[in-house]
Amino acid sequence: MNYAVVRERITEEVIKIQETKKQLDKFVKELENQEIEIYQEALVDAIALNLHGFYTGVERIFQVIANQIDYRKPTGDKWHSELLEQMSVDLPGIRQAVISENALLILDELRRFRHVVRSVYSYQLKEQRVLDVVNQVFNFYDDLIREIEDFCDSLSLEIDR
Repeated sequence: MNYAVVRERITEEVIKIQETKKQLDKFVKELENQEIEIYQEALVDAIALNLHGFYTGVERIFQVIANQIDYRKPTGDKWHSELLEQMSVDLPGIRQAVISENALLILDELRRFRHVVRSVYSYQLKEQRVLDVVNQVFNFYDDLIREIEDFCDSLSLEIDR
């Protein structure tokens, strides 16, 4: 296992997540100022799609960790939720927990929302639900990035050994 490579892959994904957050910021601000219904609907769809991408980016980070550090990636129908659980667990002698219990709960809700985005037609998305989820992401974003950076810092300590 090469910690430097893992750290680099995580850093690359964090940059993409940060860009997605910027897109979300723009779309939400534009939605607040938009009065034309068709554009409002398009912005809600864009927010939902970017929330999908945001979670997918986080999940990619977790897959790298599961494959390259844990050497164990969940399989089966519930692998997405099991991967989240795996990332919230401290593995003594292998790695610290990647995310907190609070992050686990919020990311699990975002995972379920992503499933909805994948499963329904966009016109079926509820604007208020999309806005609730994006606001939750905005409120949680700094903590999530800090937890991921703390994990990367722990990898740097391993590299130095």
